[in-house]
Amino acid sequence: MTAIRKTPVATMVELMGGGNVIPQLVHNELDLLMVAVKGLSVQAVRTLQRRMQFSNKEISELLAISESTLARREQNKRALTRDEAEKTIQLSAVMAKGLEVFEEEDDFRHWLETDNVALGGIRPKDLLTSAIGRDQVRDLLGRIQYGIYS
Repeated sequence: MTAIRKTPVATMVELMGGGNVIPQLVHNELDLLMVAVKGLSVQAVRTLQRRMQFSNKEISELLAISESTLARREQNKRALTRDEAEKTIQLSAVMAKGLEVFEEEDDFRHWLETDNVALGGIRPKDLLTSAIGRDQVRDLLGRIQYGIYS
């Protein structure tokens, strides 16, 4: 029997908490855009944060939001802004790609923390604070996946 592979988008949704956190159906990245527009709960960030083992300070820096504001939104059950939601979704895309390439979360997390020659000696994790950086990390993961020197 052949194992059914999850789509990258399904993995992204799972990394953010699945149907418990994102109640609408998500089939593709455009559906994820609609999730961001409608409002994504802080629970999605916290679920992703736990999976990636980021501290409160690290996840706040990645989303460009103060720790106290994030905690206040969580306590008051207020949604992320559209920009914060899009950043969270982009982070889930990086994580999904990393898991696809490395298969083991620990291996992927180690790679994120290690200086990378293909990124000019920068740790991939340090590029996750910007959209361009997140794209560069996903691109590099794709090159690793297909055996292109990185």
